[in-house]
Amino acid sequence: MSTMHNSHWLQTERSASTLPGEIWRWDAVDIAAQVRARSVSCVEVLKAFHQRIDSINPRLNAIVHEDRERALETANQADALLRSAPHQAGILHGVPLTVKLNVDVAGEATTNGNPAYVQHIAPADSSVVANLRSAGANIIGRSNVPPFSFRWFTENPLYGRTLNPWRADITSGGSSGGAAVSVATGMCALAHGTDIAGSIRYPAYVNGVVGLRTTPGRVPAYHPTVRQRFFGLQSMSAQGPLARSVADVLLGLRAMTAADTRDATWVNARMEHADDHSAVVVALVDEVPEATVSPEIKIALREAAKALADAGYVVERANPPEIGQCVDVWQSIVMTEVRLGMISAVDSMEDPDIKRSIHNMVDCAPVVDLGGYVRAIARRDELRRKWNEFLGRYPIVLLPSSCRLPQPWGADLGTIEEMRALIAAQSPLMATAALGLPGISVPMGLSGGLPVGVQLVANSFRELRLLAAASVIERYKGDTSALDYGAG
Repeated sequence: MSTMHNSHWLQTERSASTLPGEIWRWDAVDIAAQVRARSVSCVEVLKAFHQRIDSINPRLNAIVHEDRERALETANQADALLRSAPHQAGILHGVPLTVKLNVDVAGEATTNGNPAYVQHIAPADSSVVANLRSAGANIIGRSNVPPFSFRWFTENPLYGRTLNPWRADITSGGSSGGAAVSVATGMCALAHGTDIAGSIRYPAYVNGVVGLRTTPGRVPAYHPTVRQRFFGLQSMSAQGPLARSVADVLLGLRAMTAADTRDATWVNARMEHADDHSAVVVALVDEVPEATVSPEIKIALREAAKALADAGYVVERANPPEIGQCVDVWQSIVMTEVRLGMISAVDSMEDPDIKRSIHNMVDCAPVVDLGGYVRAIARRDELRRKWNEFLGRYPIVLLPSSCRLPQPWGADLGTIEEMRALIAAQSPLMATAALGLPGISVPMGLSGGLPVGVQLVANSFRELRLLAAASVIERYKGDTSALDYGAG
């Protein structure tokens, strides 16, 4: 196999004279570089993003909580550190980011979109937030979610609906919908998200940004307000960054992954591998069992495949093992846990949409007893072994993020049959999450005024392999940017 030049797969930091005029348009790598160079202060950066939030967030409702006094204090301290001890600056020094409402930020409520949790004040930062702060990031606000972060549609009775900047009648995605919209429109340079069934990758897809679901265990996941996590959350849920560029995603990834002894599931896995940039064999998946792949998405897949082939990758059409069975395992495990715990909290809410959506998902899932739950875990291992063999032949899988174009609001609130069809359309997201694999959603431009994109999947802890391939596609296709939202 050929090997790509390492120097080409990430964007080069630009000089101040070549950057877009408004600071809020700058990428995270550029903000960090200009802050380190003292070309701009952390306070100036923060004020620019606050002005952008004031301009468009009232229409989009992506950021639903801010502590501006704390953010300004953080920016002032960051500037003081640059004057007194610049060598201590972190890789995200002065970079504004949003944190999703379902993780703990010390002193703030971890509401997770539920009015009943407004008094759930976090006594300390979650692991990922602590890591981001240590890297120098400035938390500019909390991004909106559906209740319990458990829909592909971001709206809740506490904060309302987060709108998609491309079209208001189309979902902003979920559950990291607020995160994707905030970064897509320049309200932050980087966003934090979580993903158990596509909750990073789907919002990235429908908003036209890059979203990386890491391998579970790569980013420490301890939350002081959540003392126990069921097996599904431990083995399938992951955190990761969303950004407008692959380079920014890499920067966010490096900041998020530091160790935290509070998290028993964190894995001290190496990040770098000698063949991360190698042009390996890619499995092109343009047919998905029980789902029709949209023609526009098939075109995007072909264009992504061509970009990879032009860069030296060998692309072959191939079908990964038993996607439908992987989804069945996801449902058997996760929805059993939902029945044991979350469903009673859902039923206590005065929100007919979240009740309808989650009950529809529950009704689509097999009803299993303890033995069935245990057998589903064993079946997951069997499927993972099959995928490991497949990924040995095809180290990268190119497949849809979703088989459908971005969906209208309420697509999960219809009949059980319609929910089953939606789950089938989302099966590339759910199947890979079920097996604990990393995946990245890469934008491929617009079709009919809406973003389209593709997904790349690799084996566990091979995030840099994904980022290298994603950067090839990014250079080929160019930007899908919502930064001009609100202009005029």
